[in-house]
Amino acid sequence: MIKFSIECWLYNDLEDRFLLLRCPVTHRHDEYWQPVTGGRGPDEPCIEACLREVEEETGVTLTAEQLEVVIPEFSFCIPDARIELRKPIYLARVRVEKVILSAEHIGYYWFDAGDVDAQLHWDSNRESFRQVLAHTRP
Repeated sequence: MIKFSIECWLYNDLEDRFLLLRCPVTHRHDEYWQPVTGGRGPDEPCIEACLREVEEETGVTLTAEQLEVVIPEFSFCIPDARIELRKPIYLARVRVEKVILSAEHIGYYWFDAGDVDAQLHWDSNRESFRQVLAHTRP
């Protein structure tokens, strides 16, 4: 089965920090950190899905012009769930400190760029972050 999604890294470039959201324990995994992620319908434009997910998960309102496409289509398989996930990876440079979490997350933290990789649980997030980080460096 193919699922469509988005991933967006909120980045405070003045402080060189990235926002990660804390996901709660489920029957499949312990708590973990990740960037803004979320599903989209096959006919929903990626940018609209990204803007919606960022606002739903963090309360941060962005414009399409603030989104930088880092990876147009990133795909990977989740063998246990028999799913192929396809998503663009975005970066948004923001100057906010506080966010308003949705009920699906239990915390947030602005991590220094050098500390993000070690916080990530999923290999796919680590892989996309490497490219996001390279995108922020001249």
